[in-house]
Amino acid sequence: MTRPLLMLDHDGVVVDSVEIFTTSFVEACRRVGLSRVATTDDVLALFAGNFYESLRELGADDAQIGAAMSRTAGALRLAMPALRPFPLMPEVLAELAEARHLVIVSSNAGDVVELFLRRHGITGVAEVAGAEAGRGKVAKVEALIARFPGQAVYWFVGDTAGDMSEARRAGATPLGVAWGWHGRELLEAAGAERIADTPADLLAIVAPELTADFLGTG
Repeated sequence: MTRPLLMLDHDGVVVDSVEIFTTSFVEACRRVGLSRVATTDDVLALFAGNFYESLRELGADDAQIGAAMSRTAGALRLAMPALRPFPLMPEVLAELAEARHLVIVSSNAGDVVELFLRRHGITGVAEVAGAEAGRGKVAKVEALIARFPGQAVYWFVGDTAGDMSEARRAGATPLGVAWGWHGRELLEAAGAERIADTPADLLAIVAPELTADFLGTG
């Protein structure tokens, strides 16, 4: 029997990467001539909608975007020893994998995501749909939903306003996490159906039948 699909973002949901990502991306933008991305707040604002569309609105062309992302991916590979998963997320993902087909949908490079998962022994992620699979999450989420017809709910777990709005556009139900890059107010304003305050809350929302065993109360 096919396990139900569950889609998750990577940065800000699984990995605590905001400082390293934003610092690396600001430096990459400086090197490719994107002077309007100069602070952490500038980077976070790009995720209010589609990350790549936000860059184009600032005047970036495809060559600059590609070069900036390539430089950032390289910096993240080098910084991998400093990146850590959010507490309890590896355990929650392992529990979810028993009953869900887990797919990470990310604007980050797929090999960076996979390297992080291997380094921290995070098991159970069936697929990674990274930047090389498409620069927007809408098309990637739509394609995944088409492969798993008939579900009552297609959860997409994200941490930014852009995640919430793109999930809605793709026909998924957006679930925000309070520990990520954007706060609760931004997530709710962007259409989050639910907000998980902790990884245990996330498990309880998307797979309540697993919660008792996970918490040792079953």
